[in-house]
Amino acid sequence: MKPLYSLPLFFILCLSVCTGCGQKGLDVHAVEGVVTLDGEPFDAVTISLFPKDAEGSMGFANTDSEGRYRISTHGGAAQRGTTLGSYQIAFNKLVPDGRVPTEEEREAPNFNPALFPGMDNSKDLVPRKYQLPSTSGFEITVEKGTNVHNFELLSR
Repeated sequence: MKPLYSLPLFFILCLSVCTGCGQKGLDVHAVEGVVTLDGEPFDAVTISLFPKDAEGSMGFANTDSEGRYRISTHGGAAQRGTTLGSYQIAFNKLVPDGRVPTEEEREAPNFNPALFPGMDNSKDLVPRKYQLPSTSGFEITVEKGTNVHNFELLSR
């Protein structure tokens, strides 16, 4: 059986492959906010927006050290924001062998991700229910303008 984290990675890979597939750009709108875990900022989390409508575009972001994020999408090129519509949300924080590189390690100019083993042995530090869009319990609607959505994840 394939690990659950392969599903979000598959979708991100699909986004990368489709970049430049004939679209010159999408009509996107800002989506931003903060992700917390038990009330504390949750850093280095990948947020994935899965469109509920066929016309929607998948969006993604990584949180910073204060849990803040800003969604981007692909529409010929990476764009800040995503298209109008309804989305289900998934959260992942994959770390090789359960070891998290420190913020200092990640920001170092000589940071080498190759020093961390491949994702075959990775662990997702996000509570299981939030790892898939179908079980996270989070849905948003992107409207014209700036959309602010904060997400409070609970470890229990």
